[in-house]
Amino acid sequence: MTDPVLRLETTQLTVEPGGQARAEVTVLNPGTIVESYALDVVGEQPIPWAEVTPPVLSVYPQQQETATIVFNPPTGPTGPAGTVPFGIRAKSQVDPLNSAVVEGQLEIGQVFGLQAKLTPVTSSGRWRGLHTIQFSNWGNAPARLRIVASDPDQALGFLIRPDVVDVPLGATVTARIKARTRKPVLRGSTTRLPFKVVGEPDPPRPFGMPETPGADPGRPMVDGAFTQKPILTRGVITAATVVGAALIGVLAFALTRGGGAAATPTGDGTTLPGKPVLTAAAAGPTSIALVWAQLPNIDSYALYYVDDAGHVNKSERGVDVKQTAKTVTGLNAGVHYCFKLSAVNGKLEGPPSAAACATTGKATPTSAPPSSAPPSGGTSTAPPGGVTTSAPPSSAATQTGQPSASVGVDAPQFAPGQWIAAVDLAPGALVNAEQNAKSLAAQLKSAGVDAKALHATGQYPGLYRLDTKKPMPDDWVVYVGPAASPDQAQAVCRSPQVQQIRSSTCPRFQPAVPPPG
Repeated sequence: MTDPVLRLETTQLTVEPGGQARAEVTVLNPGTIVESYALDVVGEQPIPWAEVTPPVLSVYPQQQETATIVFNPPTGPTGPAGTVPFGIRAKSQVDPLNSAVVEGQLEIGQVFGLQAKLTPVTSSGRWRGLHTIQFSNWGNAPARLRIVASDPDQALGFLIRPDVVDVPLGATVTARIKARTRKPVLRGSTTRLPFKVVGEPDPPRPFGMPETPGADPGRPMVDGAFTQKPILTRGVITAATVVGAALIGVLAFALTRGGGAAATPTGDGTTLPGKPVLTAAAAGPTSIALVWAQLPNIDSYALYYVDDAGHVNKSERGVDVKQTAKTVTGLNAGVHYCFKLSAVNGKLEGPPSAAACATTGKATPTSAPPSSAPPSGGTSTAPPGGVTTSAPPSSAATQTGQPSASVGVDAPQFAPGQWIAAVDLAPGALVNAEQNAKSLAAQLKSAGVDAKALHATGQYPGLYRLDTKKPMPDDWVVYVGPAASPDQAQAVCRSPQVQQIRSSTCPRFQPAVPPPG
């Protein structure tokens, strides 16, 4: 027994998806007995859309019979495209080892089913609009497209990422398109600028190839538009007017409001500040010294002048956040004053402190005119009527042990219970000691610190140090205060405003109390 001999009439076949192609195959039986051959179509992949009629041939010895092969490739993304090799196999049913195959090729045409979708179809803006384009492939072959955008008036520029996309069978790919106006408009009405986006085949089609009428499934196209707005709309102009008026108001308020320099913002603007602890002490007949502990995460302080019932008579906002002491001046002598302090963080104001009160000192009495009596011993005056009286020597301060507060034309006035802290001490024998002390006091005043200079023996004899319990030598003293306690005086002296100008250990004094013994 021998293998059959096969002959295929046409080895090159062409068919379109959804169409049909036929070929005839002849089977020769070279043997000596009648053979029955089973026919089928084989290939690299199964070809379920190929059919052999009849599927079995009976062939007499040295005779031949013919069968027909029909190819019906389907349409859509599941269908094949391009060249499909195939084989026709004849296998003996008497002896399965006897078989033969004849080969051929089937060329299946490509079917394009590309679709495009633009989202949004119309964008709007002053300078640019953003779009997303999607390509879907419902054909039977993958496609590569180059995305091209254009507008008829050339009023737009386009940025496409990516500009070349591969679209597999049954898949969808996405690209982004930015349409930007070439001529921004300052004022006016909105303008609609149409444009078109095309997915061009890549590589391009051969030149002279006929175009498909209507929508071309191999060259998807979609229309879009960009609505250009003017830069200055009516709302923008109105908002700018309101902002300008607000800025003018803020500037006018900053120039006309009372208070010191603008506070330095150091808070986060969202946390409610804590409650300050405020103390007050008389600093003279017309001033009161206020001292408080510094609070964190705030922008400034607000100081309130209140009466005994807690009613606010006057307020002073914008007190510098770095400040921990303030001397209120211009007050009346011998009057009781109360104050409250609150911390400010952005637009949030914390609870006010408890009222801190103090009474200003009494006014210094006017000195009596000098007497014409001799200064030594007792003094004799002759009032009208010829009565002669004797007055003791003027030595009250010496007899009571109080330091003299009337020596020097600008001697400061202190009351019992008041404390001061020395920022700097300079021996009076040094050259320019007085000038240097007054210069340092002026520098501290310019930084917001109520500092003064005095001559320990010339202006205020009897001043003594708390730590040494000894009278001061012939020194010039630059001091801060007075305060209600030594700790308050030291806190002012060790504040950042003072320490940045002159680092000091801050010796403390109680001027109105004589040294013990």
